[in-house]
Amino acid sequence: MNSKVLMVFAGLLLVGAVVVGYVGVSLSKPAKPVASSETPAAVIPAEVDKLQRTPVVIVTHDLPALAVLTAKDLRLEYLQTAPAGSFAKIDAVVGQRVWVAVPAGSILSAAVTEPGGPLARTIRPDERAMAIAVDEVIGGGGFVLPGDYVDVMLFVADQSNGTRDLSAQVVLPGVRVLTYGEQIAVANDGQAHQTADGKDDKQKEHKVPRTAVLAVPAESVARLMLASQAGSLRLAVRSKDEQLYEKDQEGRYLHASLNPAGSEPISLDQLLGRRAPAKPQATRREIAPSAVSGVVVYRGSKVTHEAP
Repeated sequence: MNSKVLMVFAGLLLVGAVVVGYVGVSLSKPAKPVASSETPAAVIPAEVDKLQRTPVVIVTHDLPALAVLTAKDLRLEYLQTAPAGSFAKIDAVVGQRVWVAVPAGSILSAAVTEPGGPLARTIRPDERAMAIAVDEVIGGGGFVLPGDYVDVMLFVADQSNGTRDLSAQVVLPGVRVLTYGEQIAVANDGQAHQTADGKDDKQKEHKVPRTAVLAVPAESVARLMLASQAGSLRLAVRSKDEQLYEKDQEGRYLHASLNPAGSEPISLDQLLGRRAPAKPQATRREIAPSAVSGVVVYRGSKVTHEAP
């Protein structure tokens, strides 16, 4: 075969290969979607999404403590989940006073519009919050938590009479733990507050609790005060199965007060059950009968005196 014929034949094969390749690429491309006469799904407008969220009141600028709220200080924002204690309407808080400084952008809640700190919100009107010193031994090995019920026990070593008299007794039964270290129980607004000052978690883990605050019945405050000075205290944790918290909330739980005198002051001898020493009885003096002047005259069963 002539070389020229071979070159022409090779050229035809190359052109054919290019044509076949183009056809193959064209067939491998996905078909374009056919335009449909149906309207595309409508995008959910922002107003519909707003209706599915919960409004909360936000502070627009920094507010100092004791400031009275106005409509210019507040705005509404819509969140998927509203925090506990937040407000849903601006009119509900206009005219109220904030008791602490509130920074701009904060969610306004009942924690700043109602007087009293988080500890005061955890007790009832017939209770008082009292703190006692604790360590890992006194506080049940450090496993006592806010919300637990404990018996306050007192150990006394009395050496006043020259002999060492040891005694132990339950000072207050079934009192609620409000705080233990930097942990505080949930307040009435449903929020758990912390007493920490912003330290990191590693420093908190190694910090040993030094105080525990108990919800003491008002009539037993003096009793616990005397007990803390009379000897060493221990906290005995009550069982969860007793359901003291549920009974307390339903008003079916009464503190077994050991001080029937109410709020009257009690002495240390009364606290320890000591008997007061008997007072010496005064000696009776016999009074001699006074001499009667005159003559005694007996007439039967009658006795008369006649002047001399």
